Amino acid sequence: MISRKILKIIGLQIVVTAVIGLALATLSSRDAAVSSVLGGSIGFLSGLSYAARSASSRGNTAKHWLQAQYAGERFKFVTTVILFSATFMLYRSLRLPEFFLTYIATLLVYFAALLMD
Repeated sequence: MISRKILKIIGLQIVVTAVIGLALATLSSRDAAVSSVLGGSIGFLSGLSYAARSASSRGNTAKHWLQAQYAGERFKFVTTVILFSATFMLYRSLRLPEFFLTYIATLLVYFAALLMD
């Protein structure tokens, strides 16, 4: 089961993605907005994959917990690589500044939440 705290962080990442995407849709172009949403989606989907994989661990020893965290990180890395590759291959109108801006913004949400805890 994924903890409420992690779900809140992922929810905030989704909100940040939506806000930036809507702002760019209003102020810039469709390609900028779509690129932004794609970047943000990679940020929160990879985090969600980590949370789901690490939460699926069985056992309650420190060793089991650590193994679950490592497995979650590996799964997150693979998910991130696949999503980046698919985005670069399939969306030809990708605008890199908007894409990476929103991706980085979702990562900053995660780190800001850790600092405020």
